[in-house]
Order: sequence, then C-alpha cells, then structure tokens
Amino acid sequence: MSGAEWAILGGTFLGGAIPWLEVVMVIPAGILAGANPFLVLLFGLVGNLLTVWLAAYFGAQIRNWWVERRTRRREAKPESAAVSAKKAARQQRVNRIMAKWGMPGIAILGPLGLGTQLSALAAVALGVRARSAFLWVGAATVVWATIAAVLSVLGISALGIGAAN
Repeated sequence: MSGAEWAILGGTFLGGAIPWLEVVMVIPAGILAGANPFLVLLFGLVGNLLTVWLAAYFGAQIRNWWVERRTRRREAKPESAAVSAKKAARQQRVNRIMAKWGMPGIAILGPLGLGTQLSALAAVALGVRARSAFLWVGAATVVWATIAAVLSVLGISALGIGAAN
C-alpha cells in the first residue's frame, strides 16, 4: 500500500471519529480518492464506533453522577408541589418520545442528521444503558456506512470515474 492510500485511510478514520462528520460522508470521499473500498469502510467505521462507544460510556457515567447528585439535593431540600408537577410533565414528554420512536428511531436517524455520537448521548440521557445505546447506534452506523460504500463504488463504476478497487 502506498503512502497516499495510508493518508486516505487515516483521514477516513479521523473523519469518522469527528462528531457530525459522519461515515456516510467520509467513506464516499475515501473511495473517490482511490483507496480500497473495504479498507475505507473498515477505517471509517472503527473511527466512528470508537467515539460512539466513548460517548455512550462517558455519557452514562455523567448521567449516573447527575441522578445521584439530584437525588441528594432533593433529600436535603423538599420541593413545592408546583415544581414536582412541572418535572413530572417533562418526564412524561420524554417517555412519550421514547415510546413513539424508541432506540431504533434514534439509531436509524443518527448517522443521517443528528450524529452518531449525539445519538448515543441522547439515548443514555433518556435512560438507555450505555451498552444498548452503543449496540443500536453502532448497528445502524454499520448499515448506513455499508450502503454509502456500496453506492459509492457503484456510482464510480457507472460514471467511469477513476479506478474503484
């Protein structure tokens, strides 16, 4: 493998790892630049899934810390009935969203608009376990990245642009 191909793969890895610069964008760019499509897919996915795992894991840690802190503060200072009702209404709204779309909706839409890392963070913020959030978002990312790679190779072949390996 040439130094140029390693540079493309490194860029694909870093591009996949950067939030909001998703694998569905960097994989076609890497393939169009001339790198091996399978390696581009692999490097982009590894970069992206690494940061999705970090976001889910540390997001869950922060959520657990926040819940414990909030519980200690509530025990120390009782709140009024109006504040309790407002918080209950907010929680019901969150529950309705999760009931309607659930983890599959967050996972499927993540790579297309919200961002995979933010999708994982949103899921753990809503109470989904970090492992579950990572698995759902990761699976959707693999599917979307594979679709992007296949369409890129087919498009390059159909248009006769460069040499798709």
